[in-house]
Amino acid sequence: SSLAGSVKPFSFNRLDQIEKISEENQLGAIKLEVQRSVPPDPGFLEGIRNICNKKNIVLIFDECTSGFRETFGGIHKKYSVEPDLAIFGKALGNGYAITAIIGKRNIMDYAQNTFISSTFWTERIGPSAALKTLEVMEREKSWEKITLMGNYIREQWKKIADQNYLKISFNGIPSIGGFSFAGENSLKYKTLISQEMLKKGYLASTLCYVSLSHTKEIVDKYIENLNDVFELISKCEQGVLSIDDIIEGPICHDGFKRLN
Repeated sequence: SSLAGSVKPFSFNRLDQIEKISEENQLGAIKLEVQRSVPPDPGFLEGIRNICNKKNIVLIFDECTSGFRETFGGIHKKYSVEPDLAIFGKALGNGYAITAIIGKRNIMDYAQNTFISSTFWTERIGPSAALKTLEVMEREKSWEKITLMGNYIREQWKKIADQNYLKISFNGIPSIGGFSFAGENSLKYKTLISQEMLKKGYLASTLCYVSLSHTKEIVDKYIENLNDVFELISKCEQGVLSIDDIIEGPICHDGFKRLN
């Protein structure tokens, strides 16, 4: 409760909101993801960087999801805007538990004034995995390959959607892309996909985090099975089937909306 009111939220790509917040408050840091569902508008990241420079505010980029998926490092490298601190995880360890904070030395040195005890203080598996993962990613140029495969998957999603007369929209960068259905039954259809694909041996939803293990053969088989589910959804849209009759469990949540 002592932190209540200490964070001022803003909407992505709304530089005007950040300008207003920075004028009305003394900010210590501005923290955001560089890109998630949609890319930053031209001038958005540059505008934030300028505000931080003028007001001596620390700019933090959260790259835990976007890191190493379109560049060898943070996705901010695509936009040529440098943060003061950047946070990495997930892809960095290729599944092993590892997170990392990197940044400018004068800011990183403030960590010397703190101490955090940890049960896994001397754990070396995560850092070892990260070092090997970085080596393999640099050698294989994994970010290029997963982006190409992500674009291919998106093309196939659109193809089977068109074949079944379904309207879907896409979100996210290609290597962590997703889709959603138009209409009030969107979450029910998402639930149906997980339900039916599990029966076929796939842990699937309306998104796909691409890795180097996703070959065209694997993806094509996945699309073939997903098309069967799209056919069911198409019949629901046509009124031939009732989505409520074929869902066998509770409807999935809509992201973090269950909390707010």
